[in-house]
Parts: sequence; structure tokens; C-alpha cells
Amino acid sequence: MATDTFTLKFEYKGHPHILEVNTLHQTYKTVYKVVIGEHEITYEPDEEGYVRAISDKPIHDHPRPVDIELLHHVAELIVHHIL
Repeated sequence: MATDTFTLKFEYKGHPHILEVNTLHQTYKTVYKVVIGEHEITYEPDEEGYVRAISDKPIHDHPRPVDIELLHHVAELIVHHIL
């Protein structure tokens, strides 16, 4: 399994973010892993050609939940980066 890394630098809701994205090339798909807050989020391609976010642990039952809009924003940035 080959891996590559790229960095996303952006501002979201007035706060700067710098996220390292690890690209993992698997047999049938490529996934993108990024740490947001205390969560490792895996973005993988869906049936419609976009990417879906999968958390390593429940994001709603955690003391520090992840902003869902931020997950969508990061997905858009990943898609923009790979196109």
C-alpha cells in the first residue's frame, strides 16, 4: 500500500487550519486520512464520485465533537486538491 502526503491550509470560521492529509493507495480505491481535533477521519470515494467521511470513533458521543460542516469543508478541499 503506497502512501503520499499533502497539506491543506485554510481558514474556517475565522480560525486558521493546517491539516496533513495522508493518501493511502489501496488495491481498489484511494483513501485520505486526516486528524481533525482528536479524531482520525478517513475520506473514501463514494458511488457518486465524491468522498465520505468515516471517523475512527463516534463523533457525536465524544466530549469534543467534530464540527460536521468542517468535515464537509475538508472533503471539498480534498476533492479540489485531487482534481
